[in-house]
Amino acid sequence: MNELNQGSIVLVDFSYSNQHQSKLRPALVISNSANNLISRDVIVMKITKNKPNFWGISISHEDLVGGSLAYPSFVQVDAIYSLEKNIVLDVIGTVTSEKMREIKIEISDLFGMS
Repeated sequence: MNELNQGSIVLVDFSYSNQHQSKLRPALVISNSANNLISRDVIVMKITKNKPNFWGISISHEDLVGGSLAYPSFVQVDAIYSLEKNIVLDVIGTVTSEKMREIKIEISDLFGMS
């Protein structure tokens, strides 16, 4: 598997909130690249094709420097997960530095740190 850098889009088998079913979906790595090298975990946000009511950042093919998404999608900023790296199935893309800055601003707003 490729390195898990901040801004990588990865495929993860996410459990539904009922913990009885799961779905393969993309997620955005938000933990910093230096930490990702030494930690067994990585912090991600879900990517969905459905627009969230709150805290969603649009992401499309134009926002990627490599790889692709099947659909224009949204990073669900308030859906943050810490995962063991071994459950990441693949790296399928990387967002641009400009899109990552936009997402970081939204994270800061979510936590009231702006």
